[in-house]
Amino acid sequence: MAQASAVRKREIAFGWMKLTYGATAVLGIITGFVMLLAPAKFARKFVGFPFILPEQDPIIYGALASIWLTVGFLCVLAIRAPLKFLPILALQFVYKSCWFLFIFIPLFVRSDFPNWGWASAIGNAIWMALDLKSIPWWYLFSTEMEPQCLSADEPSDTSAAQPHSFASSSPLPVDLG
Repeated sequence: MAQASAVRKREIAFGWMKLTYGATAVLGIITGFVMLLAPAKFARKFVGFPFILPEQDPIIYGALASIWLTVGFLCVLAIRAPLKFLPILALQFVYKSCWFLFIFIPLFVRSDFPNWGWASAIGNAIWMALDLKSIPWWYLFSTEMEPQCLSADEPSDTSAAQPHSFASSSPLPVDLG
């Protein structure tokens, strides 16, 4: 069983994963910092290139910038341990898919999709393709990722499994009656 798992791990496209993490780190950190430090016209021009994004709600805009910055920093760590940070790529794929399904498609079908949104649409499509190529979905949903339970034939230390009782170790009297 362990050999099969090791053989299967060799099927993981670590190069693609590291490329996706690296690209996400660079763009997430740069874009997040630009949006947070220069949220006026410069950031709206940078993020919406070649167009200028319209004025945004500062709370939502700041939250988005903070999320992108955080994901960028997490992706720096992920380059060293790609499998440990797979949920970051999965999160990225799912939120971009939701954006396409619930924002882009309805606006596009109604012919209401704004020109300045095409940079986001193309960027999201590219990132979704990278995520699809680099995420080993079989590994992400494998039983190895589930919490490990002790089997009946493994010895266990029952003292470690017992919850701590504050009543028995408290120096204060417990009698409230």
